[in-house]
Amino acid sequence: MRIHTDYLTSRRWLLFVLTGVGFIATVIVSRFGLIDQYVELVAMYVGINIILALSLNLVNGYMGEFSVGHAGFMAVGAYGASILSVKVFSSSAGVWVFPLAVITGGVMAALAAVVVAIPSFKTRGDYLAIVTLSFNMIVKSVLENIDAVGGPRGFLGMEKLTTLPWTFAWTVVSVWAIRNFVYSNIGRGVLSIREDETAGAAMGVDTRKVKLHAFVVSSFFAGVAGGLYAHLLQFISPRTFDIIKSTEILIMVYLGGVGSIAGSITGAVIYTVLIEVLRVLGQWRMVIMPLLLVLLMIFRPKGIFGFMEFRWFEPVARKKKDEAVVPYRAAAREQAREQAGELLAINGLTHYFGGLCALSDFNLRLNSGQIMGIIGPNGSGKTTLFNLISGYYRPTQGSVLFNGAEITRMRPNEINSCGIARTFQNIRLFNNLTVTDNVKVGMFNSVNYNAADAMLRTRRFNDCEGKEVSECVRMLLELFALDKYASEAAKNLPYGLKRRLEIVRALATRPQLLLLDEPAAGMNPSETGALMELVHRIRDEFELTIMVIEHHMSFIMGLCQRIQVLDFGVTIAAGAPDEIKSDKKVIEAYLGSSGVSTRRDK
Repeated sequence: MRIHTDYLTSRRWLLFVLTGVGFIATVIVSRFGLIDQYVELVAMYVGINIILALSLNLVNGYMGEFSVGHAGFMAVGAYGASILSVKVFSSSAGVWVFPLAVITGGVMAALAAVVVAIPSFKTRGDYLAIVTLSFNMIVKSVLENIDAVGGPRGFLGMEKLTTLPWTFAWTVVSVWAIRNFVYSNIGRGVLSIREDETAGAAMGVDTRKVKLHAFVVSSFFAGVAGGLYAHLLQFISPRTFDIIKSTEILIMVYLGGVGSIAGSITGAVIYTVLIEVLRVLGQWRMVIMPLLLVLLMIFRPKGIFGFMEFRWFEPVARKKKDEAVVPYRAAAREQAREQAGELLAINGLTHYFGGLCALSDFNLRLNSGQIMGIIGPNGSGKTTLFNLISGYYRPTQGSVLFNGAEITRMRPNEINSCGIARTFQNIRLFNNLTVTDNVKVGMFNSVNYNAADAMLRTRRFNDCEGKEVSECVRMLLELFALDKYASEAAKNLPYGLKRRLEIVRALATRPQLLLLDEPAAGMNPSETGALMELVHRIRDEFELTIMVIEHHMSFIMGLCQRIQVLDFGVTIAAGAPDEIKSDKKVIEAYLGSSGVSTRRDK
């Protein structure tokens, strides 16, 4: 504990000292002209481009979306900051108004991002790219038609307030704030969207809210870069912020590496220096740079760093001293005891895919503490049932009540917040995240701090991450013998451990009802037996209610107290395992000598 605390403190002080030394060095260099003015100008371009690359990487790299109109937000910030410093304040205000102007530019870009987010978040992939590209073109066209800001002639009159020290300071602030955002609860929500948005929603991540946060933060820093840029050149034109500028930012992001702060810094430095070196080629350099982007996407789509990170940008987990941590199991038991009796009630649930009825008039009553099995041939509607309960499908008819409250029309993350967690038939882990971070995503709704707390690293953030998150995750990993894989990427785990991790991640949401969709699929008899023991252990230790879909008859018969059988979306039997075994309809539909049907689940 002492060694860990000393290391954390010493690393923070070292970073603080290095930052202070760097700032003083830039002041001395700028004040006494120790370097050539051209070199100093290029250094300021490097800083501005680092901010732009970092901000776009938050959306394209960390969140996995594809925005191509980032120059539009830069334009909003540049014009916003310039109007404030020229038209609102007198030029004599000078350096004192500069921080306010830059922040104002960032805020205006963030407000523009909220407007863009409304249509953008309804789309993904190519469609999001079209929306952001359209925004970039609209901004350019609007600015060209406003005479008050110079129209197509451009806007000028700003003092040269952007200096090397100011650029260094804003670059450090941007790196620090975006790094803190990424390594926070909201940042993990952003990463879950990139890895698997469906699984993220199942873990309680409000994907719309998380996307909005990331988009706004990204646009704010693009606006900051625009304000710095405008007060460096002292002249801006709508043509400066066209699609070519957006392409340049894309090149920097994908050159350095998506999902990497170090990659964004590296890409911005390489691009800025390279564009200056190639200046002797004239306009041909603008052909070479887009070609570089094409080659990158073909031969190294993840860039130089990819998802790798320089270790100094990674957080060191805080450990709390002399504070009692509420045991995870105790908290789960207390929650379970508060809800006794009937937990889940399904009434007349019906769902059609076009003209095909996947589930017909399904009814179910499930009491707290029970383990219930849902079986049936492939295509009988089992997974459809789970998707309806967990909010991925909207039923054609019927209702689902949980703890007496209707959840039929809720979104998946809202249903998870009510106390329902699930696994998937095909394992849906966040493959590029560590085992620890997979489980931390499951605690998304247990964390009580906001984006501002995350970026500023307030005391509330430190208390939540150190006590409520890290300790509970450590406890869960130790409880299920996954602690030795804590730093391993989920994709590197063997199959059986992946299944276990998916269950542990679901438990991290602190559910009352756990839905297991074919948890034994692909397992050998030994692994299946171990899984059966694990499910019993989870039910007993966490006092959960569990519903299981499974094809392994020995597994389902030995595990469940009640079983309900589906065939072609219709319930054909319900009762205890012994009753199901001897039911003629079940034998004919599922347990007969004909084996398993070739139909697929709908």
